[in-house]
Amino acid sequence: MTVYELAKTYYPRLWSAERIRALSEAGKLTPEQAKESLGNEA
Repeated sequence: MTVYELAKTYYPRLWSAERIRALSEAGKLTPEQAKESLGNEA
């Protein structure tokens, strides 16, 4: 499973928006993937 798939699965139940943003800043998610994972909170 990729980080992107994990983000879509675990946000917001287990992963916070801050974690998604941190993964994006670390280069594990593209900005587009982070925005899609966060939906309206991007």
